Amino acid sequence: MAGRSTPTAARTPAGDRRGEILRYTGFVQGDGVYDPHKTQAGPFYGQQALVFSRLLAYADQAEGTIQPDLATGFEQPDANTFVFTLNPAAKWQNKAPLDGRQVTPEDVKFSIERQMAGDGSFVRKSRWTEIDAMDIPEAGKLRVRLKTPLATMLNAFADVNSFIVAPELVADGKAFDLAKQVGSGPFRWVEWSEGTGASVSRNNTWHGGDGRPYLDGVSLRQPKDQREIESQLRVKKLDAAFVGRPVAETLKANIPELNQVAVGQSLFFGMRFFSLQQHFNDPRFRAALTIAVDRRAMIQRFFSGSGEVNPWVSWPVKKWTLPQTELTALAGYRPGQAGRDADIKEARALLAAYGGEKVTSDGLPLFVVDDAEAALGMGALIREQVAENLGIKVNVFAFPIGQLVAKLFTNDAPWVAVPDTGPIDLDDWLYPYFHSAGVKNTFALRDAEMDALIVAQRTELDAAKRREIGLSAQRKLLALNLGVNFVSERLIALSWPYVKNFPVDMSDGYQHRFADCWIDRNDETFRGRTGVIG
Repeated sequence: MAGRSTPTAARTPAGDRRGEILRYTGFVQGDGVYDPHKTQAGPFYGQQALVFSRLLAYADQAEGTIQPDLATGFEQPDANTFVFTLNPAAKWQNKAPLDGRQVTPEDVKFSIERQMAGDGSFVRKSRWTEIDAMDIPEAGKLRVRLKTPLATMLNAFADVNSFIVAPELVADGKAFDLAKQVGSGPFRWVEWSEGTGASVSRNNTWHGGDGRPYLDGVSLRQPKDQREIESQLRVKKLDAAFVGRPVAETLKANIPELNQVAVGQSLFFGMRFFSLQQHFNDPRFRAALTIAVDRRAMIQRFFSGSGEVNPWVSWPVKKWTLPQTELTALAGYRPGQAGRDADIKEARALLAAYGGEKVTSDGLPLFVVDDAEAALGMGALIREQVAENLGIKVNVFAFPIGQLVAKLFTNDAPWVAVPDTGPIDLDDWLYPYFHSAGVKNTFALRDAEMDALIVAQRTELDAAKRREIGLSAQRKLLALNLGVNFVSERLIALSWPYVKNFPVDMSDGYQHRFADCWIDRNDETFRGRTGVIG
């Protein structure tokens, strides 16, 4: 959801919007990978979105609307060709080794080719595989030729991770670190303190125009608990906070002046199976486990009821997700106690058909992320429900996210339950995970029909037809039960009224839109705001 200007904002001259450091809450959690083309940690690349630019950018992720960033526009002389014109005002931030030089088409070309030629650590490599050639037809322009027309290509240029980086930052094979977060975006990198806080300062030479960014900086803080959020909001040491519904209700009752916006999160809680492992290689067994887990109990335990069930594409991604009305007729999604009883009956029948006696009394290992398990107990919930509904013992093993990802890619974790960052475009939900050549296909899925559906949605330029192909692919995935997306939350953004155009969206990576945010010192609620973070 894009921030919208209030009537006050529309009447306020740009010069009067300048100043102040906005302070808000969120997670400050990375995966130890600082490279913009490799990191998979949403909070970290969300912070990078303040600093790095893209060719294009999402104005609204949920709606899929795209706007210019480094490119002022593009031409498409034929279905296979894009010619982008770069903003001549775009410059790298004035820090060594870039020292404020102009952003060039060569920089964009390098950023894409770096991923195309990279190894498996470049996790979004598949996004660029259909590019046939790139060249610079004239100064300030980049021409991209595709092997075949692709419906997803513009989305790739705008995606939250499609950052443009300068060759100097990785010259001679040097790795990215925190000191190399030098971009051409609206803000400059200041700090990243894992689990505590992160901040950026205004980039005075940003190419965005209109006097933006208005803020002098943005400070992200990870609070210890609800009491800290409330105490700092109350005295205006925090200007805004992202919270779950129960906390939002308490804070709103105690501080009624706060503005409130609800936003669905595409981040999801799901599980996945390695299909070549014993037990998990049988679709009946996978279906029994999947149906045995109560999705609505998960919503209640994780989000206090503030969320929805998902097909494969999370429910906030309305452009591509299966409708909720269709889900309620499926096993695992049936509503009410009668529906839940029918689910359990079907799960037990599937297990019996498989031969439940094949599962040893020692139980099945379930691998989870340690932080998420400590906070939410997803593995514990699955263990309880599988034991109660199927009589199968489950042993939960918790690992840091980096170790768990490594186990996934070495096939040492045949059953995993994890939170995962939901992408925006349909292709990013499908190709990397379920195509035979997908770099995130840890399921070992090799299915000609699924490959054909995935390729078909990539090349279908009619949006309505592409959606229908995507729905067909999701229906097939629901039947396969290899990757399961259980639930996604509905978060609440609370902010003081003096905060204007506070941006919210369904996943990390939208933070470049803080360039439009500003603090109205003339708003009556601004009185008493302190400039010091306690």
